[in-house]
Amino acid sequence: MHKISALILSLSLLTLSSVSPPSANAAETITLNAEDDWAPYSYVVAGKIQGFAPKVISAAFASQGIKVNYNAVPFTRCLRETLSGAALGCFDIEINSENEQQYHFHNTPLFVEGLSIFAKSPHRKITVADLEGHTVAITNGYTYPPLIMNNRKIIKDGSPGDEVQFKKLLAGRVQYALVNSTPAKLMQKNNQRYRTQIIEVGLVNQARFYIGFSKKHPDGLRLRQVFEQGLNTIKANGQYAQLEQQFKASLQ
Repeated sequence: MHKISALILSLSLLTLSSVSPPSANAAETITLNAEDDWAPYSYVVAGKIQGFAPKVISAAFASQGIKVNYNAVPFTRCLRETLSGAALGCFDIEINSENEQQYHFHNTPLFVEGLSIFAKSPHRKITVADLEGHTVAITNGYTYPPLIMNNRKIIKDGSPGDEVQFKKLLAGRVQYALVNSTPAKLMQKNNQRYRTQIIEVGLVNQARFYIGFSKKHPDGLRLRQVFEQGLNTIKANGQYAQLEQQFKASLQ
């Protein structure tokens, strides 16, 4: 009897060992398109995505048991692939009347960021209405509010990047540049000419930025909902505030 019992026990242990136990750390893995050239929010260093946005996104999804990989691409491609369903989602997108029906947007924004008006110093403070009749630099493919894009009296001059806007401003090719406040301050911090010769002269708006989840991707709607829950989780437990504090400290 003892030999038979021992044999049964050995067979049972062998059967159990051949079945891999579920890992406590097992998680769904997803891939999002990430804007590759918008420091300090989303940009690439040594081939890896960096910035405040991916840190928040990773933390929010991790709170829901999901790991995120990032495909860093130019912003226009980021949007195009998400619209077609080739990509699950793209960030960072400002919602406006023209794109609000094109993506699944979560309710809580990733972050809020100002869109500033810059000019060569010295210069008086101005409003959006003062841009009419002037040449104003914008970045190709970026999302600007309709009060800018639909105003034909504002002469828009497209640029491949925010820094090119500043270069055109210094060269006198445009009278004003529209650059988000924090990225502009970072450029000024790293370039003495920008810091001493270009000043912020007005504010267009305080914009809210989001992940746009694809309406054509099978997981777009579900993961929009999961992300909203995750974002609210890290806001409630203090992790978002900690990431924000670290982010602000890195800009000093």
